[in-house]
Formats: sequence, structure tokens, C-alpha cells
Amino acid sequence: MTDRTELSSTEKLLREALKRLIDKQPTHRELKRKLSANKLKIVVANVEKEAGLSNGAAKRYPETKKMIEGAEAERIHGSSDVSGEVVRAHPIYIKAREDLEKAKEEVKKLKAELEQKDGRLAHYKELLKSQAARMHQMNVAMWNDIPEENKHVEVIIDVQDMGSQDNILAFKKREKLN
Repeated sequence: MTDRTELSSTEKLLREALKRLIDKQPTHRELKRKLSANKLKIVVANVEKEAGLSNGAAKRYPETKKMIEGAEAERIHGSSDVSGEVVRAHPIYIKAREDLEKAKEEVKKLKAELEQKDGRLAHYKELLKSQAARMHQMNVAMWNDIPEENKHVEVIIDVQDMGSQDNILAFKKREKLN
């Protein structure tokens, strides 16, 4: 953990970038474009970008992250004479935080369920592949058992009709070419 009086070089970069964004004087090209389009938001990712740091660089600095969140709230709603501690102690804020945590947990559960289903899908695809290989081997074996005089008739699928809306395929017979 860093000393309260001494900021790390990364945290200094973040705070300087935050100040530039608050003053609406970004140096990053993409952020300048967003500012000219009036779409510049003061969020952690933009502050990291303005500071020239990678995504997630601010995660070790919770005080700076609070400053960023406060700056965005002030940008949207204007300045307030109510301190952040009073707001964080308010029951509505506490309930909203609890709801957010519940939603995050639900997202985690859904992601885990999705991963499990993706695993099962991959397993079923492998089973289908092996079944298709066995069917091919069986078709080859059956084809080899057909007498030569009966092998001249082939059944082919008309590929042009594959996109039709019905579920019935049109088959054509091709006669032996001699």
C-alpha cells in the first residue's frame, strides 16, 4: 500500500489526467474527438487512456477511483454541497449498492452457467462428429456390399433448393453415364 502523503508515479499520472479531463483539455487524440463531439465522459478507462496507462492501471488506487467517479457525477449533475460520505450513508445509496452487488452475483452465476453449457455443447459436437464418422464408415461398407450392376443409380441433392422454406428436399436421380 502506498503512503498517504507520497503518491506513486502511476497515481500522479492518473490524477494529472483526471485534472486535464475535468478542465476539458485532454491530450489523447481519441478523447479530443469525443470532447469535440460532446461525448467525453470522465470514467476510469478514459482517465487511464489520457494518462497513457493500460486498462486496469487504476484498480490499485481506490481513492483516485472515487475521485474519478465524483468528477463524473459532478460533470453530469453539477456540484453539490453534500459530501460524498453523507451520500454513501444514505439508505437509498446503500440499497442501490446492495442491488448492484446482487446483480453482479447474478451475472457471475449466469456466466458460470453459460460456460457449463458451452462445455456440454462442445461435448455434444464431439459426439456428433464421431457419430458422423461411424455413419460414413457404415455407408461405405454398405456401398461395397451393393452388386456392381446396381451401383449405376446415384441419388443427389439439388443444392439450389436447399434454401427453400419447406423441410422437404428434392432428390434427382442420375442415370449411369456410358
